[in-house]
Amino acid sequence: MYNRAVKKNGKQDKLIKKQALTALILACSLFIGGCSKPKETSIPSIVTTGTTAIPSETESAKAASLHVRPDVAANGDIVILMTGDVHCGYDKGFSYGGLYEIRYQMELNGDTVLLVDDGDSFQGAPIGYHTRGEFMFNLMNDMGYDVAIPGEHDFQYGMDRFLEFADKANFDYICCNLVKEGKQVLKPYVIKEACGKKIAFVGITTPKALTTVPAEAFQNDKGDYIYGFMGDENGDAIVKAAQDAIDAAKAEGANYVVLMGHIGNDPTAAPWTYDTITSRLRGFDVYLDGFSHDTGETSELMNADGKLLKRVPAGTKLDTVGWVRISAKDGAVTSGIYQWKNEEDPSWLFDFENPMTKRVAQAKKEAENYLR
Repeated sequence: MYNRAVKKNGKQDKLIKKQALTALILACSLFIGGCSKPKETSIPSIVTTGTTAIPSETESAKAASLHVRPDVAANGDIVILMTGDVHCGYDKGFSYGGLYEIRYQMELNGDTVLLVDDGDSFQGAPIGYHTRGEFMFNLMNDMGYDVAIPGEHDFQYGMDRFLEFADKANFDYICCNLVKEGKQVLKPYVIKEACGKKIAFVGITTPKALTTVPAEAFQNDKGDYIYGFMGDENGDAIVKAAQDAIDAAKAEGANYVVLMGHIGNDPTAAPWTYDTITSRLRGFDVYLDGFSHDTGETSELMNADGKLLKRVPAGTKLDTVGWVRISAKDGAVTSGIYQWKNEEDPSWLFDFENPMTKRVAQAKKEAENYLR
């Protein structure tokens, strides 16, 4: 276990730290939501654009995660924590240090936590551009994510660059509708086992990527589109790919299916919006929503079975952390959000330290040195 002492020590320190972090979780709880086009040509290797090395002081992308799980007995509850649209805001909102702390405190309580990201991490600040995404990618590996889907801006530096990250990641990148010349590029779903249950994650990425990212990211050296996102005129292709993934996960024994979509609800993206897609799908248990930058509370949506399910928004720049809890007692699925809209970093306000607060401080120095 890492050393959590900052100014105090012994039993008094343990009590004070517990009280401080309890205050952090309670502060977050004040914002919990209720348990509330282009027409594609031939779809689908992009011309190699080369790679830009990260500064030497940055840790290797293959380094082990900094995640340290406390040595406590599991209580049987499974919690999924979700970020999305971080856009290089590793030190904003909760910051990765605060996210680490939320997960750690839940694990101290006996919860088994899975950490997922809903896309758009690599772009959004100069350090992302100058390192072509590697700065943020390394931090995601450090955080110890379990699953992620790509957002449209994760292709900002070219498809080859993104696929390089997907290959190096210590977590699973999934997407059911990213195709190269008609064939799926990533796994459409992945199953994670926790507390004797199988949790399937199915990923969808918006076809608007083709208009929000430089076209050459999806073209070959002749200018032909070889990558696409099944963006047909009525959304049928995406719905079929997602339903096939859900059904395959269920056939593989999944007890729960979590739908992760970087698709949002912008009317200009119709028919590829979350309401038009999720309403045509059956067999999933909760929907995690990226792309919208929505910091509102969770809301309800109805699937093709006529069942009301929860939509959990990702917010942006770590101002929102979504959560889904699967109860060991009765298997019930509840969800909500934590929000942090203060300018102050919670680690400063509540005086805590963990491996990721240290890593964030180091990353700030790296970014400052690199951008001089």
